[in-house]
Amino acid sequence: MKGLIVGLGSIGRRHARNWAALELGPLAVCRQLGAPLPEPLGVDAREYRDLDRALAEERPDMVVVANPTSLHVETACKAVRAGAHVLIEKPIGNDLAGIPKLLQGAEHAHKQVMVGYNLRFHPGLQRLRELLRSNAIGRVVSARAEAGEYLPDWHPWEDYRHGYAARRDLGGGVVLTFSHELDSLCWLLGAPRHVFAMVSHASSLEIDTEDVAELVLQFADGHIASVHVDYVRRPPSRALEIVGDNGVLRWEYDANLVRQYVPASRQWRIEEGDPTFQRNDMYLSELRHFVGCVRGEIERPLIDGNQGAAILVLALAALRSAAEACATDLHAVDGQAKAWLSSLGRP
Repeated sequence: MKGLIVGLGSIGRRHARNWAALELGPLAVCRQLGAPLPEPLGVDAREYRDLDRALAEERPDMVVVANPTSLHVETACKAVRAGAHVLIEKPIGNDLAGIPKLLQGAEHAHKQVMVGYNLRFHPGLQRLRELLRSNAIGRVVSARAEAGEYLPDWHPWEDYRHGYAARRDLGGGVVLTFSHELDSLCWLLGAPRHVFAMVSHASSLEIDTEDVAELVLQFADGHIASVHVDYVRRPPSRALEIVGDNGVLRWEYDANLVRQYVPASRQWRIEEGDPTFQRNDMYLSELRHFVGCVRGEIERPLIDGNQGAAILVLALAALRSAAEACATDLHAVDGQAKAWLSSLGRP
């Protein structure tokens, strides 16, 4: 299999090294002219500075889109037209323009599109989903997902002010960048009906996007979920909790634990994750999974383009809610967006 990585930021370099580690085949990379790398890539890969040339000369079977968010859809469309399957880093884009064309083009060409919400490949979140689906805590009443990490610590080798996460023109902002939390909740609970949000640039970070956000989601059967995300928390933290009428489930990403509160015993049942688990294991599993889809061994990606588009619909609805200071009714979105939301389903 021939691969092409577009974008050599932190996640692009990770994908390139994982491609080599899995011995998937020849690899090429396409990176921005003049952008320095913090360290040698350490991977045998032909390098390009022009995407059209890379696609024409390499004719890759698979393209990983890891450039700034605002360029995702344009890059993915070119890759599909060139005959490649596409793994797009999250989020799928920063607006909905071009996404129908991308997904329709991929379907017509029989090409797979997957969006890189890698938390779905974390054993802890997978275990939480198993317990939820087994009715371990009864009827769901509420849920909360939270994530925070100090933006300047993400990539210490570069000026955080110039990174995509800090710049509105590149599709940054904490709501889009931390859309993992929206995806995780929807993977567990399905699509919400309403979203209300408040966002702010409340810190001293020199960015032109929001750095903290609080979202509330309401679902059709009455339960409510909330999402907190920020660019300022030190130390970093990520967790997800679900309250049911017969207990509580909680996944603690940093401690690699799944907790279940059992009312009958009034005790927490704690499942410790594999102590050998490393963060990169998620990305390796994600890449193996998509390669299986490309090879026809797996019918469809764990999160396909439609579901990735649905998460973007939710994130943009949250930003619109914050701007208008009112809840956004997701039943009022257009037919295409409604179809994407319905793809999230209900476990």
